[in-house]
Amino acid sequence: MLNKVLSSFDEAIADITDGDSIAMECWGVPGTAQNLIAAVKRKGVKDLTVISHNFFPMPVFSEEEAITPTALLPQLKKLIAAVVGVRQLGAGAFVKEYVARGLEVELSTHGTLASRLYAGAAGLGGFFNPVGVGTILAEGKETRTIAGKEYLLEEPIRPDYAFIRGYKADKLGNLVYRGTYRTDQPAMAMAARVTIAEVDEIVEVGGIDPEHVVTPGVFIDRIVQIPEDGLGTERKRRDMINKFGGIDIARKMLFKGECIDESPDLAQAEGRKTRLDRDVIAMRAAKELKDSDYANLGIGIPNLCALHIPEGIIFQSENGALGYGPLVLEDEIEKAEFHYVDAGARFFTPVPGMAVFDLLTSFAMIRGGRLVTILGGLQVSEKGDLANWNATGDALTGTIGGGMDLAVGAKRVIITMEHTNKEGKPKIVKECSYPLTARECVDLVVTDLAVIEVTPEGLVLKEVAPGWTADEVQALTEPKLIITPDLKEIEL
Repeated sequence: MLNKVLSSFDEAIADITDGDSIAMECWGVPGTAQNLIAAVKRKGVKDLTVISHNFFPMPVFSEEEAITPTALLPQLKKLIAAVVGVRQLGAGAFVKEYVARGLEVELSTHGTLASRLYAGAAGLGGFFNPVGVGTILAEGKETRTIAGKEYLLEEPIRPDYAFIRGYKADKLGNLVYRGTYRTDQPAMAMAARVTIAEVDEIVEVGGIDPEHVVTPGVFIDRIVQIPEDGLGTERKRRDMINKFGGIDIARKMLFKGECIDESPDLAQAEGRKTRLDRDVIAMRAAKELKDSDYANLGIGIPNLCALHIPEGIIFQSENGALGYGPLVLEDEIEKAEFHYVDAGARFFTPVPGMAVFDLLTSFAMIRGGRLVTILGGLQVSEKGDLANWNATGDALTGTIGGGMDLAVGAKRVIITMEHTNKEGKPKIVKECSYPLTARECVDLVVTDLAVIEVTPEGLVLKEVAPGWTADEVQALTEPKLIITPDLKEIEL
């Protein structure tokens, strides 16, 4: 009988050569094929292309504790990714020295990358994509108008190899994942010429219920069981969680579910009228959600909306969870499980009715108009254009992620942000000067001064912060506002 089990990671990657392309997931380190990455580093092959949704270093861990695709930076010729670096830690600054030496970085969105891998798996010649139109991602791509809507031609991705981190496999290669760590691994496994999986457990044929198989064995070529001293074991996962709990910035980002407030105290800076704080902005935005809405919350102020969401709202996380439970708090670190994290890597608790799935399913929800999304914003134009991922002309100073997919695909887009920037200049502008996330996508803006609806006739001022007048809000808004006849104060 066919047996795909190999005894070592070095044996499993022995035929990888200079110039090969490798797809490897990294949406949370324990869901990453760390041992295979370490083997490629030992082998020393050069001029590799890495395809990964998230590409970020883990400076607080040694490579004996945890390793990510960034360990292969000196061996790379090209990187294809949606997120390079972590915004709070300087985004993609760490790759710039390699770019200066010739590294090519191709940015995408999470949803587009998943679709390109599926196109490669299915033998498609490409597909027309509404996400990225009018943004830097449109540069150099063929465009086509279909039924009055503009699209970009995206090419398929067919990696030479895929590194998969599974939970359990049988000797035929049938594969099971845990929690949110399937992400794009099923698509990567299908798209690659050779797929290698590292798993916690290998069982005999028949040891996995056929109803539970996620990736059928036809897509898996080699399997290696992670040894007790390997990377990504249960013990090392628990050690990582405990170490995160002891690092202030990590604890705040991963456990409390609250953003790090990098905004100035505008009320004190101006020495005059008080603006709404971020928590109140979130509370007002949360009132826009209705019973039985499916909602996706972005990073920053939108995260805080979760503290004010009424019952009946079902949360979706783009890395593959629907209907998940409360976030794990700082004093509950022992409850955290690495296979239950949201798209921002925050730990959550499983609850009855929760579903987990891969990114193709996730972005069918996101792009199919089934979700309401609350996102942060850097600028919103009078036409509802959104800029929320980058405030400079350097693409590596921001992170694209899934924001473009959400902005284009959600059935309603609500933006939360301060009304002005740190210099006091309007963030609601006639035309965005920052790189666009999407064109004409915003439905409602909630700021520390106002609630503004985007309509075909223009921006309608519906509510103002307590103590503020329409004229004062207009003075801090670049486009002309339409004042609704029933203008009222934001209820606190």
